[in-house]
Amino acid sequence: MAANRTNFVKVSNLPPNYSNALELFSLFSSCGIIQDITAVDSTSVIVSYTMRSGAENAAFALNGCTLSGATVTVILYFNLSDPQFFSNPAYQSLGQHIGNDHHVMDPNHFQPWGVAPVPPMASVAPTQSTFSLQPPTLTLPNYNLGSGFGSMFQSFLGGAQPFQSVQPVVQPSQQAAVPPPGPHQPSSSQASDTLSQYTVPWVQPATPAGEEDQPQCSICLCDLGDSSSYSADSSYAPVLSLNSCVHSFHSACLTALISNSPSPFLQCPTCKKVYGIRTGTRPSTGSMSHRLLQSSLPGHTDCGTIELHFQFTPGIQGPEHPSPGHYYTPVGFPRTAFLPDNQEGQQALHGLYLAWEQRLLFTVGRSITTGQDNCVTWNDIHLKTKVTGGEHSYPDDQYLGNLAQDLAGFGITEAEISSHMARHPHLRDKGRM
Repeated sequence: MAANRTNFVKVSNLPPNYSNALELFSLFSSCGIIQDITAVDSTSVIVSYTMRSGAENAAFALNGCTLSGATVTVILYFNLSDPQFFSNPAYQSLGQHIGNDHHVMDPNHFQPWGVAPVPPMASVAPTQSTFSLQPPTLTLPNYNLGSGFGSMFQSFLGGAQPFQSVQPVVQPSQQAAVPPPGPHQPSSSQASDTLSQYTVPWVQPATPAGEEDQPQCSICLCDLGDSSSYSADSSYAPVLSLNSCVHSFHSACLTALISNSPSPFLQCPTCKKVYGIRTGTRPSTGSMSHRLLQSSLPGHTDCGTIELHFQFTPGIQGPEHPSPGHYYTPVGFPRTAFLPDNQEGQQALHGLYLAWEQRLLFTVGRSITTGQDNCVTWNDIHLKTKVTGGEHSYPDDQYLGNLAQDLAGFGITEAEISSHMARHPHLRDKGRM
């Protein structure tokens, strides 16, 4: 059986001397991690995947799709069974990165057929030009795989919003799209605004006679009556209390806490209540949608199912990500998750759309499954990705309560969810925001 598996797919019937590497890379990355794309003649390329499952997914899902107006053929390619692999120089580099699981292709290094090699972009002065990655043109073939499958797969790849054919956008140097390195943090004025809005000066409680213990700041672990280990802002009282939960901290400690957050919000270190709107670092090239199923989930036999779909295309990391200016790769997408279609499940649905809008559901980091860096990963809001069988599946009587706690930890409270439901009463039936 192993002899019938391969890391390669051959893509044929491309437009002659096809050169849109970003379109090609974006489309085929939806099926797995790409290590290389090699042009072997004027209308064919061979895509090399890190894992054989990536090649198998591409041959199944992408055969018959349309690229730049041409309907292409995508089939598994078995190099050892092809005489050209041993005789044609164009094939000699195939598989050169197999075994190096951390290697991911840079589409800028793609060499179209009949074009002389060019120096990599790293050798070009960064002040000349850059580009922003756009989604590919994609038309799926009409698979006959049973009722509902075609629409489900189409929704994975964008649903009602088809991909547009877009060439790399070249921008002048003064408007460079690649962000500068460095963390993305709130400015000092944003931190000041947050403190002004959500805190009041601390009123020291009277200490009962005979007691010497002073209340502590849980950030620096010093007494509130002492100075903070952080530099203080003289425009604030030395100690501030949060105006809802009334927990108290050094003003300098709160300023440092906000300054090291990805957005100008404040989460109480004691009770975890969120002040302001917490935003995350979800990449901007993704989409979220859902559909309703008549089938029931284990443990929720009295209702149908809400099936969530998440999809991403590759893009360039921003200043809020680990490696600004470098590519991020969506591995294992499209992904699905499941909720019961009852009142609790519909509340969770609105909470998850809020988390998506606030960029909290996903981030860029190291993939737990592959160990690869610069991947789109989950962001500590736990979803059920299987109907049954396995750790992340049903039945689970505690799941919806645990999910509500996950969302609340990111500042998405019952009140926020209720407000979202009032603003979007038809979201369940609409299928997307």
